[in-house]
Amino acid sequence: MDEFRLLGPLEIVIGGNPVHLGAAKPRALLALLLLQRNQVVPTDRLVDELWGDEPPARATKTLQVYVSQLRKALGPDRLVTRPPGYELRVGEGELDIDRFEQLAAAARERLAAGDAKAAVAGLREALALWRGPALGEFRSEPFGDIAAARLEDLRLEAVEDRIQAELDAGATARVVPELEELVATHPLRDRPRELLMHALYRAGRQADALDLYRRTRELFVEELGIEPGPRLRELEQAVLRQDPALRSLAPPRDTSTGPAPSRPRRRSLLLLAAAAIAVVAAAVTVALIHGGGGGQHPQPGNPQLRSFVFKLENFLAQSREGRDEVKRAIAGALNCTISPRAAGVRLDRVQRNRQSLLQQLAALEVPAGDAPLRASDLLQKASQASIRADGIYQDWLRTQSKCPRGSPPAAARTADARATKLKREFVAVFDPLARRFGQRVWRVDEF
Repeated sequence: MDEFRLLGPLEIVIGGNPVHLGAAKPRALLALLLLQRNQVVPTDRLVDELWGDEPPARATKTLQVYVSQLRKALGPDRLVTRPPGYELRVGEGELDIDRFEQLAAAARERLAAGDAKAAVAGLREALALWRGPALGEFRSEPFGDIAAARLEDLRLEAVEDRIQAELDAGATARVVPELEELVATHPLRDRPRELLMHALYRAGRQADALDLYRRTRELFVEELGIEPGPRLRELEQAVLRQDPALRSLAPPRDTSTGPAPSRPRRRSLLLLAAAAIAVVAAAVTVALIHGGGGGQHPQPGNPQLRSFVFKLENFLAQSREGRDEVKRAIAGALNCTISPRAAGVRLDRVQRNRQSLLQQLAALEVPAGDAPLRASDLLQKASQASIRADGIYQDWLRTQSKCPRGSPPAAARTADARATKLKREFVAVFDPLARRFGQRVWRVDEF
């Protein structure tokens, strides 16, 4: 079987033989197409993702040369031309990201069913597919950072589930040092702290579990200006009353992402890297369809377009809070009401909280028609540009030890301008669609 590997350095095996691509840009193009396998990726988007704001004078022609090189290496039937771009055909099980997600999902089902030992084995098998940092060689490409961050988040979720399974299987003492390292490496991630509190309590270290909660609360209040989440607060109370339920862990939270999209027209955001994702906020979507707005207007007779518009409305509505928090954090740093460090931490938290929203966007079915296809492409570009701009602000804030008192760097302003331009192009296409279905229209500063 042919194999494509992204969970570590890019590797290709065709007909049992390794395929070597020496040049950086053709390798980046292949990685980009693998992340959006079995989908048509428009040419202009490939140009944007490979060269950003400074494409070469003959970018389209250069792209065609890279496509020709890939066809020669992979075979002519793998990479096909489909207006308005190209589609890379990947079969089931040929991409390591797909295999990772399938193994992890099956193991989570075993854990939920109470078979902790089988879950440990399954999650270990899934994690063994990782040969190093995913997409490490592409971090300098416009698409690289976002995609790599999403893949790393998927790996961490699997690590956390594997540790939970080991706890359920009785391996309390063995996982405590690993959890302590995980908490130190990812100090603002809630779940390792929850698992470590459980493990400490079950190891007879109730005082240490409570001390961990105290230190967690101090960190979150100082760095983020917020209290720990409800799960951590409830866990502290359970430890204080020595709740018998703490002797066994509840079934894992649903972090499964479903099978990777493979049918034509299933759009995928790059950072989801394969990811197979279906954490869509169904309840909100149902409320939009059956509640305010959607049910009060006669609808055109295209159910696929209607569903597409409502799901984008849901995405935009949920993204408002994150955009507002970003604006407050940057303004707070510039007017010296919060420290640059605190502002940077808030931006980081927004970036991590965006993942479930981006999953919705990746799971979106785009109906036929120029307007929905254009809206989908522009929103994905605008989302990436906005996240990239926020990342520049984060990097800048990390260099500031006190109130910056002045304008942010030119690179941040330039990135902001690009994101705003793409948002403006998106709303010009999407707002007419929204009006057709009686939905709200949007301004560029609202999402």
